[in-house]
Amino acid sequence: MEELVERCLKIPGVRSRQSRMASPDSHALYLADAVASGPPAAFIDDHEFCHVRPLPECSIHLTLPRVLRDEVVRLGWGERHPIAELGILTTLVTVYAPRDYLELDTVLWLIAQSCQFAMGKLQALYGGECFLQESR
Repeated sequence: MEELVERCLKIPGVRSRQSRMASPDSHALYLADAVASGPPAAFIDDHEFCHVRPLPECSIHLTLPRVLRDEVVRLGWGERHPIAELGILTTLVTVYAPRDYLELDTVLWLIAQSCQFAMGKLQALYGGECFLQESR
């Protein structure tokens, strides 16, 4: 998980701080004001679009547009966050922790998509295409 956070911080514009919406040892990934141009639904809190939870939870909570969010769940990479099930922050999903380097790359790609969503750069999601493969 530490390597995941390190790699996330190499995504242009991504910064880390303590999350106000997760345990104190979680890493919140957020954007500076100048690049946080996505819709309000792309953010968990302020300009936070993702947080990475450490042991023992080892999960990633991030926002995604509906098409990609549905594919994450359908292909077994994660599940709808319980708060989304209540109709609050419906863009939030829980992505499972990577178990190896191939999964690390996929989870990093999902975080990068969440970042693009928060930057306002995702269109109607690749014309309906999705580049995930089934997991687990």
